[in-house]
Order: sequence, then C-alpha cells, then structure tokens
Amino acid sequence: MNATQFYKKRPFISTLILMLLISLLIVLFANSIIRFFTFHGKEYDIPDLRGFDAEQLETFQRDNNDFDFEIVINDSVFVPSKKGGTVLSQDPLPGNKAKNGRKIYLSVVAWTSPQVEMPNLVDLSLRQAENLLISNDLKLGQVIYKASKYPNAVLEQRYNGRIVEEGKLVPYQAKITLIVGKESSNMEEEDENVE
Repeated sequence: MNATQFYKKRPFISTLILMLLISLLIVLFANSIIRFFTFHGKEYDIPDLRGFDAEQLETFQRDNNDFDFEIVINDSVFVPSKKGGTVLSQDPLPGNKAKNGRKIYLSVVAWTSPQVEMPNLVDLSLRQAENLLISNDLKLGQVIYKASKYPNAVLEQRYNGRIVEEGKLVPYQAKITLIVGKESSNMEEEDENVE
C-alpha cells in the first residue's frame, strides 16, 4: 500500500496533517507581519534626564530630532534645596532600551512649596508648642516674652507679624513667632531669638 492509498482510506489523518500545515503557515506569516509593524529589534537607548530642569528638557527635545519618546510627568515632590521643575527620577532608567514612541515617566521638584495647616499652640507650654511645630513641618522663629499670670504658656502664635489662627494654611517650614507668658510683676517685654 502506497502513501496515496493510505491517505484515501484514512481521510481524517490527511485532513489533520493539512490543518497543521496551514496553521503553521498562518503563524509564520502573522509573526513576520507583527515584526514588521512593531519594528521588532529597533530599540533605542533611554537618555538620562535626571537633573534636567524644564528649560533643559525643552532644549533636549528640540535639539534631538531622533528622540521620539513621550515625556510624562507623573509625580512632583517638594525639595527646598532644588529648583522647581528639576527631574529627580525617571522610569525606565537610563541605559535601558525601548522602542520609539514609548513613555518616559518623570518625577520632578514641585514649583511651589506645599502648604501646611497651622496647629493651635495657644495655652501649650513652649516645649510642647515647639514639638508640635516640628511635627507639623514648621519651625520655631522668634520667642517674645510678655508678662502674664501664665508663665511659659503660649499666649499668641504669629506668622509674618500677624496672628495666625488654627487651621490656616502657612508655607512648609515657615517660622512661627510665639508670644510666651513670663511671670514678673514689673517686667518689660524682652525678645529672644531662637533659630
């Protein structure tokens, strides 16, 4: 019995082999088409954008015509010692490879300092008030002593010379002036700078 007769007597096997061959051809064709349209193997180095400010980023994009990555700012963090808009980190990291058109996510320094709510320091001791300021990202500025029947108690809290109420927004790390009671019958106001 030759091969032709074998397949004529068993059509199921011949159909199965034909289906497998057609499936293999479809997979090979689809794979070559996908490689062509997705530019398989054409990857570019991710540039190091860390430390760039907003102007440098614009200049970099303008001067590098082959740079076809999309830059997305996805986070901002306040860092007092750095200029607003400076790139702190990026994802993917420099040195990795990616195809053109991919996104590079950047974390940058916030342009403005965050605002924090002023806590209520009135009637607290100077030590408690200072600890509460620190825990709320504020600083103790000038301490002004004033004659009072409540020694060492905070009588007023001020920012930029004005009384600031509890809950009002003040800049991060703002220096708060405290008016503190001091026991003395004939005491004049005296200033003490605390930094």
